Parts: sequence; structure tokens; C-alpha cells
Amino acid sequence: MNLRQLNYFTRIVETQNMTRAAEMLHIAQPALSQQVMLLEEELGVKLLNRTARGMLATEEGELLYRHARTILRQVDNTRALISRKQGVVSGTVSIGMASSTAKMLALPLIQRVRERHPAIVLEIVDVPSADLTSMVMQGRVDFALAPDPKKPKGMSCEPILLEDLYLFTHPALRRTDAPVSLEEMAKYPLVLPSLPNTLRARIEHAFLQRHLSYHLLAEASTSAILIPAVKAGIAATVLPYSAGHEEVRQGNIKMHPLAFRPSREICLCVSETLPMSVATQEVLRLCRDLATRLVEEGAWQGCRVAG
Repeated sequence: MNLRQLNYFTRIVETQNMTRAAEMLHIAQPALSQQVMLLEEELGVKLLNRTARGMLATEEGELLYRHARTILRQVDNTRALISRKQGVVSGTVSIGMASSTAKMLALPLIQRVRERHPAIVLEIVDVPSADLTSMVMQGRVDFALAPDPKKPKGMSCEPILLEDLYLFTHPALRRTDAPVSLEEMAKYPLVLPSLPNTLRARIEHAFLQRHLSYHLLAEASTSAILIPAVKAGIAATVLPYSAGHEEVRQGNIKMHPLAFRPSREICLCVSETLPMSVATQEVLRLCRDLATRLVEEGAWQGCRVAG
């Protein structure tokens, strides 16, 4: 087993497609398949299964993947530490974000890192919020900005922001500027985040407390689907300002405050057991400072600094 095989294997697991992985690695697919076979023969276990959903890791494959990511990250960090020039911070830093947070923070963060540390390569991983903490614990990302995270043992979660939640509707909906009550919201067809999701759980709990039912038209795991559904006039949704700020500014959707004022907490989540590179420390600091600045300047509406 060598670093090249581990790199090949992690790319297959992440793409779930042998052909796509081979293209990204710039090698022939038969050569990639042969490397996987050699790895399986050496370990004496099956690592991948071909399914209708693509190439999926077996239980043993998942275990190898988690350790391989950690090993490859440590090698990359060590290489960057040894080879860096005096005063130059380099390396790859992977950050997990929910779609809504990424829409507000990803591009400004990339620009700031480019200005301050041009030798750092950022990887922004946009995944459903329920998956963020597990990705940190598995070493698949260096840190995450997670909404209302569960805080497993071995993870530090620092609250940095509090985001209010709003009802987003098509501009054609005519109503007063008064906050939307649960009774009014129950009348609209809704498209909401898929469970498990703390935002969705808050909405369901609010309706349950009032003994109200609501019209769930559809659900999706990312705001990249929810916001277009609102824009198309299919349904309304409940999300923070960050999820639809561009569409609100352009007049493609409308944002309404909710009478029961739900909110969510955004935390910086890092592993307490995995090593943190100098590059990761720098990017984490820039990320925290940038989020605070966007709130203080009023660019991140309905958001306040935690604490």
C-alpha cells in the first residue's frame, strides 16, 4: 500500500465513478482499476461495490477512506511545512459549508485568502448541513461552518453567528409587511429542507405546538433546489437570508419575517484529535473575521455575532 494508491482510492470514493476518477487523475481507467485490485489483494478485503448509484465503498472501504484522507492531509501539510519559504504559508485547506452559508461566504473568503496567502489552495465543500460534522470527524474537511451542529466527542464547535429564518415567496404574492404567522404560513404550499435538518425540525415543532398542519409540497437537501422552487412560483420555503440574498436583491423572490422568530446558530467546527496545519489555522482565522465583518457592515442581513 502506497500514497499513490491511497490517493487513487479516495478519488474513486469521492466521485463514486471509476471513469470520472480516472479522468481527474489523468490515468487510464484499466490502470486505475488494477491499482484498486492490488490494494484489495494486499488488504484481503473488498473495498468497492459497483451499484446503480455508482462505485460505493464497502464498510472496510469506508474505514480505509477515513484513514487515507487523514494520511494524505498529513503528508500534504508536512510537505508544505518543510518546503515553504520564509513567511509564506502554503497548502490545501478544505472547508465544509451548507449551501446557504457558501452563497454568502465562499467567494469573499476565496478572494481574501488569495490576497493574504496566495500559496494556499482552498477547497469549498458544499454539502447538506447534517453531513458537516461527520466530514470533520472523518478528516474529509479541515473544518466546517455548520448550522446547529450536534457536538460529538472529540470535536470543538465555536458559535460565531446567529441567523434569523425567513419565509421566502414569489414576488407575485401580495400581503402586508407584517410578520408571517404560523396560521398564515400553513396556507401556503411549502418546499422545505429534508430531514434530518435542525431548521426543518424547528418548523415542524412550531406547527406541532400550535396543533397546526401544513402543506408540504416537496423537500430537498440543499437550498440550491429550494430557492429555485420559490423563484419559479412553485412553493414558499423557510431559510436564512444568506440562502437567497442574491435573488432578494434582484427582486426575484421576497423575504418575510416570521412572527415566531426562529433562528439558527452557525458554528466553526474542528476536530480535537486531528492535527491542524498552519494554513488551516490562517484560513480559519480569516473565515471568522470575514463572517464578523459581513455582519457588522450589514451585508449579512438577519444575522448577528454570537456572544
